[in-house]
Amino acid sequence: MNKCITFIFIFLLSVMSINAKDNNKNINVLVYYNTAGYWHESTPEGVKTFVLLGNQNQWNVTSTEDSTLFTDAFLNRFDVIVFLETGLTIFDDMQKAAVQRFVRGGKGLITVHTGTYTEMEWPWWVNAVGGKFLGHPPEQKGKLIIEDNTHISTLHLTEPTWETTDEWYSFDRNPRDSAHVLISIDENSYNVDDDKWFPGVNQRMGDHPIVWYREYENGRIYQTALGHSEKMFQDPNYQKLLTGAILWAAGKE
Repeated sequence: MNKCITFIFIFLLSVMSINAKDNNKNINVLVYYNTAGYWHESTPEGVKTFVLLGNQNQWNVTSTEDSTLFTDAFLNRFDVIVFLETGLTIFDDMQKAAVQRFVRGGKGLITVHTGTYTEMEWPWWVNAVGGKFLGHPPEQKGKLIIEDNTHISTLHLTEPTWETTDEWYSFDRNPRDSAHVLISIDENSYNVDDDKWFPGVNQRMGDHPIVWYREYENGRIYQTALGHSEKMFQDPNYQKLLTGAILWAAGKE
């Protein structure tokens, strides 16, 4: 009798596992990579990475830089929009309204690397993402602090720190009061004294979040400042983080 109960229990666990995997399939992801500002050479690699993740997880991934597609009819096809290295003003008022309705309809929005550098004059966007970009020192190695590895996007980061190379963005505010911080940067692990691009900008935040998430107006917002280089998109740690971000933003965690 005990063997029979054990078999049934194992069988039910197997069915639950299969159902969970099936539930994570068929997520419709829009990768949007338009910019009115700096164009990152890693953007094509970023698009390629999301297509790869889509193939691995059986998601439907569409990529575009055409802002005229941002209508309710088009966006309703998707569960998640990824803003990949976007920059400055990329939408008119009608397109902004469509993005707001998308989020308010319970959908997911992920900003990769430059979310805080996008639509900095649009208060709704700044509040949703968690701040405005101020500057960054030259790309260099730094030590990330893993603050929470219980989230689906950080489960694989089992060590307390992660040393990697990126641009370490600073922001006009600390998002910690409005969002849940997953990863921050140890400001003592990198140098800002030789900042040749943003001289005079105070890039020491003290408490310096880099990756965070929040629920906002019925939707889900996931922001990562990581992702400047092609090498970062090729990093398995980062690919797993992006995979978890999509699952969470789609409500599949």
